[in-house]
Amino acid sequence: MFGITAFGVATTGYFMSLGSVGLFVLSAIALRLALTDYKLPVLIILIAALLALVALLLSLGALLFGQISQLNMPRTLIAVVLSAAIFVPVFLAGRALEGIPMINDIMTDTNNPPQFEVVPTQRKAFDNSLELSEKRLAFHQKHYGDMKPLIVDGAPDAHFDKAVALVQARGWKIVAQDKTKGVVEATDRTVLFGFKDDVVIRLSAEAGKTRIDMRSASRQGRSDFRVNAKRIEAFLADLRSAIDG
Repeated sequence: MFGITAFGVATTGYFMSLGSVGLFVLSAIALRLALTDYKLPVLIILIAALLALVALLLSLGALLFGQISQLNMPRTLIAVVLSAAIFVPVFLAGRALEGIPMINDIMTDTNNPPQFEVVPTQRKAFDNSLELSEKRLAFHQKHYGDMKPLIVDGAPDAHFDKAVALVQARGWKIVAQDKTKGVVEATDRTVLFGFKDDVVIRLSAEAGKTRIDMRSASRQGRSDFRVNAKRIEAFLADLRSAIDG
């Protein structure tokens, strides 16, 4: 009836899976090259995921309800693998956003936030703003009020080189460093999409000790999946270990 066969369904699923992969790859390239605001590539990724879901359902349906002898098994299995590889990660990423605050700029000091001086010259017009309004700071305090600076013995210049060495060890690109001011600016980049997060580390004298503040801000995206907060916590913990020896 209607001329629908398992072979036809599987073939449709195969080509739809290839289409979803193509859209995903193009979007990933656009994101890595920062050709435009993230919203358009992300929308295309969502379309690719929807296309992959349909391809996955068609391919699995052909396998479950069709006659195996009528199917091109290599193509059908390829369609299942490719469509699952596109849909599942996107679906899980969407689920991971549940309960995560829409914030992308995290810091250890909201009263006197570490400031970027050189990084803004490398950001594009469509990147997130680095301006910190009272509303944004209040929202930060509500969700990340537990972020604390690192306090260590000694003068700031005694620990500056260790902070720089740790930045380099993490593979972050150093944008600027000034030992006199005790400030390091750097940029981290994700592996797949090449999303860039900018980091500033500030070492200052306080009551005979060194206070180390940090700020990490995503260039694109409303939420950072808590990546910035985790980056700060991990860096300061490792810096503490490096200083303690």
